[in-house]
Amino acid sequence: MGNWCSNTFEFIGEHSQFEQLGILFRAMEIKEKKEEKGQVPDFVKGESGFMFQICWKEGLLYYQTKWQPNLVVMVKIADYFNVGFIHNYTEPGNSIRGEACYKDGLLTNIYLNTIETDGIRYHEEGDYYELEGFGFDAIEELLDFLLVRKKMRLSQVGRDDNSITPR
Repeated sequence: MGNWCSNTFEFIGEHSQFEQLGILFRAMEIKEKKEEKGQVPDFVKGESGFMFQICWKEGLLYYQTKWQPNLVVMVKIADYFNVGFIHNYTEPGNSIRGEACYKDGLLTNIYLNTIETDGIRYHEEGDYYELEGFGFDAIEELLDFLLVRKKMRLSQVGRDDNSITPR
């Protein structure tokens, strides 16, 4: 079984579209529990990136994927409903942490790479993680710190090296 990547989505767009998204994701949640297998919408054909443990709550979408986020699937869903999104994802077992934003056909994905996470050390005797002389109680806390630092650095230079346009 693969490591689980946690995904959280906040959608951007018209309120009426959120209602339609809620109907879709609640139906997928019910179907997943009934069939006991991951889901993608019927209109997303030929894609992997199945969603597990789906939860639509107060306009936010929470779910798990295997190993990594499923951005291609989510861009197709956003295009289908004519919305954008802000997507936070993490898979701490492989030091995956990122934030993607999709708006007006442009996907910006800021994520940690192996160079940024190579210096992480776990200290078993003290049960903490260390990076650059700083201690962190949990790997998620450390990855959040690194992502915030990267976002600040990118905003200071006024560009984002991770921007792509899917098409």
